[in-house]
Amino acid sequence: MLLDVVIAVHTPDRPVERAVASLVAGGLPTHPNGQQRLRINVVCHNTEVEPIRARVAAEHQPLVRFLHYTDGIKSPAGPFNHGISRATGTWVAIMGSDDSVEAGALARWVESAEDERADVLIAPMAHAGGGTIRTPVVRPTRRAGLDPVRDRLSYRTAPLGLMRLSLVRGLGLIFPTDYATGEDQSFSAKLWFSGARISYGRGLPRYLVHDDAQLRVTQTPRPVTEDLAFATDLVATDWFAGLKPGSREALVTKLIRVHVFGHVMLRAQAGTWNATDASLMAAVLRQLLFKAPLAARPLSLADRQLLDAVARGEADAGTMAGLAAARRRFTSPWTWMPRSLPHVLHPEAPLRFMSASALV
Repeated sequence: MLLDVVIAVHTPDRPVERAVASLVAGGLPTHPNGQQRLRINVVCHNTEVEPIRARVAAEHQPLVRFLHYTDGIKSPAGPFNHGISRATGTWVAIMGSDDSVEAGALARWVESAEDERADVLIAPMAHAGGGTIRTPVVRPTRRAGLDPVRDRLSYRTAPLGLMRLSLVRGLGLIFPTDYATGEDQSFSAKLWFSGARISYGRGLPRYLVHDDAQLRVTQTPRPVTEDLAFATDLVATDWFAGLKPGSREALVTKLIRVHVFGHVMLRAQAGTWNATDASLMAAVLRQLLFKAPLAARPLSLADRQLLDAVARGEADAGTMAGLAAARRRFTSPWTWMPRSLPHVLHPEAPLRFMSASALV
């Protein structure tokens, strides 16, 4: 077997038939009676198999291995772990049941990964309705031999693309099942910073994210401490402590920029930010910066204003909403310059970060 793709399906109303059809059109032989190079594994998670099977086109059903998995947990971690444990291919990939890949994607990804002798190929991504997903923010023109810090790999949270199965098992990578969200953070971080040879599929067919599902598991609103437990737990591990200072800083910069600020923005713009949220988020920020004190240095002036408000426990939703909006007003010089001028050319500083993002 060349490639095992694992799809986790949580409810019968997911459009898994679209995901399966796109994999069948991915350019690798799928029929078990022929030279099968692709095995599609649909893990039916906390739900019965037959309603899921019935959604898949009749001609595609024999090409799919349906696996039943029950753990009573509302997280894709368990079914992804189960599917990977059943894999035997050279490569393994995971996929959301709502998503798809462009025609010929799998064959092109495998060809590129093998040509570059990669251990991991990060798939280019886009929204199905249009618009590139600009993560990771890889250096312009870079494809192979990526550096986790200089190529900002931590911004690709989900390990979508191809992973050499022997690497996943050799590193002991699993998706933690004790988080309601962020279950892919430690998996991907340990993958990016493993020293493995990592490529980015620049110019290859893309992984497409669809937004037509009624509810994605990872979009369910949660309390601050539950939402960010993956982050505070990650920086408390011996693995994190063993990273080089620059790697620790890169991870924490990303956690602040994406997850702390993102959580603040959603709560503040919805008008639900309150004193409890403010106190808990300030505590989260202290834990992150204690482990990587220099991680805030490359952030923009506008970022730092929001960061200061989080640190002091600002509880006014209107104030926080204004600061969160200001950091995304990219016509303002406050979003382009870091407070720490010696960090102007840092890979995480706005000038290089946004320039590279525009070229992804």
